[in-house]
This record gives sequence, structure tokens and C-alpha cells, in this order.
Amino acid sequence: MTAEAPAGADDLTPAAVLPEPPPMNVFGWSRLDDHVLLADAGLAMAMVSAGAQRLVDLRGETKPPGLPVPIDHIPIMDLEPDQDELILRAARHVAGLAGSGVTVGLYCQAGISRTSTVAIAYLMVGGAPLQSASATVRRARPQAMPAAELWGSLQRIEAQLAAGA
Repeated sequence: MTAEAPAGADDLTPAAVLPEPPPMNVFGWSRLDDHVLLADAGLAMAMVSAGAQRLVDLRGETKPPGLPVPIDHIPIMDLEPDQDELILRAARHVAGLAGSGVTVGLYCQAGISRTSTVAIAYLMVGGAPLQSASATVRRARPQAMPAAELWGSLQRIEAQLAAGA
């Protein structure tokens, strides 16, 4: 004896059973907004291929490579505290470029801690509160996770921006 298929079972396709999840940027570059791309150092040229007109290298442990695109170097050390001024300077630099219509590729060595820290600060410079900016960056780049020391800088930057500095 064979079981009968439920009515309408012939219409079921894998897509009808489980909708396809939205694409996630766990590996590769990520788009934060119309003018800011995020990645790791190994994907700098991929961001250029995706439209980045200028790169911002956040690595404090090395100098930027020679690539056929302008690269601004704002050296931030990972896992080190009290880099508030450098982080804010980098965020304002990215905001200035993006505000003038330049598409910016922002990266550090792994594209996780320093890249996300400056991306969060960039959104904060634009008026977003820290938690909202962090959530936005995590949606764009799920692996984004500022180191504890850099998160402390973001908390102080939030207070500084709220005070109008």
C-alpha cells in the first residue's frame, strides 16, 4: 500500500518549501551605503572593482600597498585603547569623501574590528546613536565586531559628539 501525496504536493518546489535566505556578506566586501564599502586588506582591489574610487587603509602594523588607486593611510592599532582621536579623524575623513560623492573602500587587515569601528563612527558622525550605528554595520557586515578597546573609544566618541565636539 502506498501513501497518497497531499493535495497540491506536485506544486511544491524547494523554493516554495523554504524561501531562499537573503545574501549575506560573511566573506568578501560589504556595502554599508551608497558611498562606503567595507572589507579586509586582501579584498582592496575587489572594492575598487566594485566602484571604490579611493581606499582608506586602517592598518597600523603596515604601510598601504602600491595599488592603482589613491589610498589614504590612517593607522589604527587593533586591541589598543585610547585611539579616540584617530578613529574620529578616520570617520570624519570617510564622511567628507562620501559627502562629496566619492565611493570609499574602507579596510583593515581582517576587516572585522578596525573597519567596523570606523564604519560605526562614520555613521555616528552622520548623527546615528552608537547602538543603531553598530546594528547597521552588523547588518551590512555580519562579522563586524569592534575589539573591546575600540568599543570603549566608540562610547567616548558618542559622548563627545553628543556634547557637540
